[in-house]
Amino acid sequence: MKKKLIGLLMILGIGFGQQVRADEGMWPLFLISQLQDSMQARGLQLSAEDIYSINKACIKDAVVRLMSKQNRMFCTGEIISQQGLFLTNHHCGYGAIQELSTNEDNILTNGFWAKNQAEERPANFNIGLLAKVEDVTSMIMDSLPSGDDEAARAKAVAAMVKSVSAKLKEALGADKEMYVIEVVPFWAGNKYLAMYYQVFQDIRLVGTPPENIGKFGGETDNWMWPRHTCDISIFRIYADASNNPAKYSKDNKPYAPKYYFPINIQGPQEKSYAMILGYPGRTQRYTFSDGIKYYSDKERPKRVKVRRDILDIYEEYMHKDPKIKLMYADKFAGLSNYWKKFMGEADALKKLNIYERRKDEENKFSAWVKANNKTKYSEVISTYSEAYAKVDKIGLYGVYLQDGISNSQPMVFAMGMGKLEELLKDKSKKEEAKKEAAAMAADLDADFKEYYEPIEKKVLASVLMHLVEDLDNSALPASLIEMANKHKKNYTAMAEEMWKKSIFVSKEKFSRFLNSPSLKTLQKDPIYKVTNGYITEITGKMQPEMNKINSQLGKANRLFQAGVMEMSPNRLLTPDANGTMRMTYGRVLPYNGKDATFFKEFTTSRGVIEKYAPGDIEFDAPARLIDMMKKKDFGQYADKDGELHACFLTDNDITGGNSGSPVINGKGELIGTAFDGNWEAIASDFAFEPQFQRTICVDIRYTLFILDKFGGAGHLLNEMKIIR
Repeated sequence: MKKKLIGLLMILGIGFGQQVRADEGMWPLFLISQLQDSMQARGLQLSAEDIYSINKACIKDAVVRLMSKQNRMFCTGEIISQQGLFLTNHHCGYGAIQELSTNEDNILTNGFWAKNQAEERPANFNIGLLAKVEDVTSMIMDSLPSGDDEAARAKAVAAMVKSVSAKLKEALGADKEMYVIEVVPFWAGNKYLAMYYQVFQDIRLVGTPPENIGKFGGETDNWMWPRHTCDISIFRIYADASNNPAKYSKDNKPYAPKYYFPINIQGPQEKSYAMILGYPGRTQRYTFSDGIKYYSDKERPKRVKVRRDILDIYEEYMHKDPKIKLMYADKFAGLSNYWKKFMGEADALKKLNIYERRKDEENKFSAWVKANNKTKYSEVISTYSEAYAKVDKIGLYGVYLQDGISNSQPMVFAMGMGKLEELLKDKSKKEEAKKEAAAMAADLDADFKEYYEPIEKKVLASVLMHLVEDLDNSALPASLIEMANKHKKNYTAMAEEMWKKSIFVSKEKFSRFLNSPSLKTLQKDPIYKVTNGYITEITGKMQPEMNKINSQLGKANRLFQAGVMEMSPNRLLTPDANGTMRMTYGRVLPYNGKDATFFKEFTTSRGVIEKYAPGDIEFDAPARLIDMMKKKDFGQYADKDGELHACFLTDNDITGGNSGSPVINGKGELIGTAFDGNWEAIASDFAFEPQFQRTICVDIRYTLFILDKFGGAGHLLNEMKIIR
């Protein structure tokens, strides 16, 4: 496999006019042998094979990929014991912790530490362990059609990816059910790799601090430094008697990993080596200049406004009632995290002059194409320009589906009725329609578990308002505009009338309909008419244009990155993050955030005390924790300066999905857990800013202090290898 990759390894970085430093990338594991010398010069005392090997146990075997039950990746974690114990962020485990909480036993608010393995609680997600990586580029590329029809090419690629994934899985024989295989494009489709994940389904919660420790600082501190959040939760992987993946069973045993991280509690020092392995989700570092302008001027600001209005509605009720707070906690956390990120990106994309810098890079590329008569790339820039001109006109319709309609639960219910409607239209499929309705009815308890009518009614009004006020009305469903005009754009009154007439607004109404489904009732439902009409507009009338845009951007991206490689073949080009395991390395470093503002590279418990505000929704903390901190009752977790260090900074390159990733020193020992980025570099998905780029990490000593001295779960340390 390695020989096949040589031609693509030595290629150019994003800044066309300058050499890219090797530590500025989220590097695929198969590239790290090329970076070994640079990493060791920074302080790494391991070899590349100690980090990633297909022949022996190595560091990558202790890095876990958190996945939904549908195997969609969302976070990272690290195995820290020989009995399958793994550490991740509190915000990564947040949904599972909320699901396990009740009003009578609210472990989200109060925290939880299992006294023994029998007390550990099943968590509703899977984890994946990367088994191997296989180059399948030729299997994909060799079967692609010739010619310039990009849509045909994309269709063929999708078919080949599906076919190759199936063949690779079938080749596993009896073991195939234990694996998920993802065939993933790199460098905008210039290369394809197959990722083999061994998927474990029996995951159990071992411990979590109270929310006012795990989320200390709330949205005010989110994406900000200095931080004092102990953003951690601990789970355990269970396996069958043969140490293989298995569904939950009381007979399962703790998983015995190939490798687990030793934990160093001596503490990181300024300029010391820091390495992170994890699963960054998506970056867009090759976005065309017109795309940067669209995101900064239009797309991001609109997302911010829609999300903020919904968050304000949530907060209005969550602050009044702890039951509602628990009910909407996970929704609020998910919505608010990217609300603040999008707000920061809109600002940073302009302040950092990313549009102008990208334009300059594109001009250099065009000059090279012209000077060297590279006709293959001659239409790249014009293709980009044409595509983004169309995105500017219709791109927001998809945004409002994602951030508007998809955040209104009655509208989400309505979106799921398409199949039932088709069955009801065909009288010969009456029994099939009944079965479909019955299947929906069986899920109603779960569907309405996190549902509060006063909130949802106001959210509906807010979504309707944004659709009508922010989008070109000529492309909206007539039923929506008619209702808006009827109510003279009083969206509260409009939502109130729709609420009275809709079947989707309560479990009782929805249940009655599903028990006796009627095509007429469905089609006249006002929420269904608006939602279905909107979907029809964007997937029907706009779909041909959207398909053309996707084809143009796909072709331009692929050719642009191929051209960049050809233009400067002796420089490394790191591919955009795509949900696969990456390695990033750097140092523990402070930074200057702005004029006359210097930020140290670590924080201490003193900052927790300074920020502490009893009863505050963001800066409250357990009184016992504050008392321990005031008395400096830190035990073995105190730094040599006598303080308990809370968080620290590195200049590693990460993004969403890296949450929960292990932060490792030069010896391969765990020193912390990554959980956030800093405000000054919040636009890092679009451009790496070495002057500002910092990863915010929980110091492992703060983690163990909370686990041991505060949480009383010191017995878990017996499983770990602690280096003092």
